[in-house]
Amino acid sequence: MSTRQQNPFKPGAGRVPPELAGRSALVREFSEMLYSMRESGEGDRPWILSGLRGVGKTVLLNQFGREAEELKIMFVKVEASSERSLATSLAKELHIALRRVTSLTERTHEAWALALATFRSFQLRVDPTGNYSFGFDVQPRGGAADSGDLAVDLAELLHSIGESAREANTALLVGVDELQEAAAADLKSLNTALHSLGQSSWPVPVLFVGAGLPSLPTVLADATSYAERLFDYRQLGLLDESATIDALVNPARAQSVEWDVLALQKTVEATGGYPYFIQACGKHVWTVRAQNNISLDDAVTGVERAREEVDQGLYQSRWDRVTPAQRAFMTAMAQDADSFSLIGDLVERLRKARTSDLSVVRRELIRSGHIYAPDRGFVAFTVPGMADFIHRHRE
Repeated sequence: MSTRQQNPFKPGAGRVPPELAGRSALVREFSEMLYSMRESGEGDRPWILSGLRGVGKTVLLNQFGREAEELKIMFVKVEASSERSLATSLAKELHIALRRVTSLTERTHEAWALALATFRSFQLRVDPTGNYSFGFDVQPRGGAADSGDLAVDLAELLHSIGESAREANTALLVGVDELQEAAAADLKSLNTALHSLGQSSWPVPVLFVGAGLPSLPTVLADATSYAERLFDYRQLGLLDESATIDALVNPARAQSVEWDVLALQKTVEATGGYPYFIQACGKHVWTVRAQNNISLDDAVTGVERAREEVDQGLYQSRWDRVTPAQRAFMTAMAQDADSFSLIGDLVERLRKARTSDLSVVRRELIRSGHIYAPDRGFVAFTVPGMADFIHRHRE
């Protein structure tokens, strides 16, 4: 085995793997939309990516950013948090993007002057103590993005940036990860601002993409009823067998390493199509192989090592953070494997008198991101394979 062969598999949160198996059509569609937006100077419908943890939402968001940057389109990305306002996070990243685009020539200062002045007004409202230097003086634009109403101010800011971007033959892509974590008031303002941008006769070239758990569409709809029609929803699931094979075979083949048929079959079955675990298995199988082919023994050893790593790094860490009452709730859920659990069944399994007896534990687990509510009266794990871990942990 050549010592120069690098392990091509990349397990980890948000790391873009060498093969975006099963997602290439989605990336191609999005890239074409970005190109069309830049060329026409007209914005498009915002997207929402939803799915369980580890299925590749952040990976896709990062890849969308790469596609934008290849097209010379501005890209800003933030992670929503219950501890920080969405406006403050966006202000910091938009400042970096605007500083970068205006640092080229004196001429760009003039082209982006209105957008910079509007940004300064917005920033002074949402984060007046922040340090937002551009290297030259920028005065706030009075009467723009400074009303104190986030929905109005955000719409005015994005519209102003979009107008400057259109003049500069570029566009703006805004990505927000973990969007379900944002405060309800922030989500309402965001929806309202995006709705306002889309109502223009010639929407500015600004595109929004949000990513979050399967509950995100419901969370957005709770914020504003028209969210169901505002966004283009894309749900990401587990990979099918063909895509899983591509994710394992193609990166290895690129380095002249082939999988034996039984080794590949063993690994594909073990992963269950879970993108995060696919990368972990690929990494460990690659590490233990002795030749430029991957044997069944390599697969067995590699999968076992991957399971140990994911158990400790993903499942155990989540299990350690919950209380005994929450563990009992999750253990009762585990009887349904990775499918939805009916609250009524959990009441019976936990020997409670009524549904309300589980309300506090249910709410705490949803808030911490361990479970979500796919429908009224049901709950499910946010991480694929959690039920299997709980069964093995108990044993």
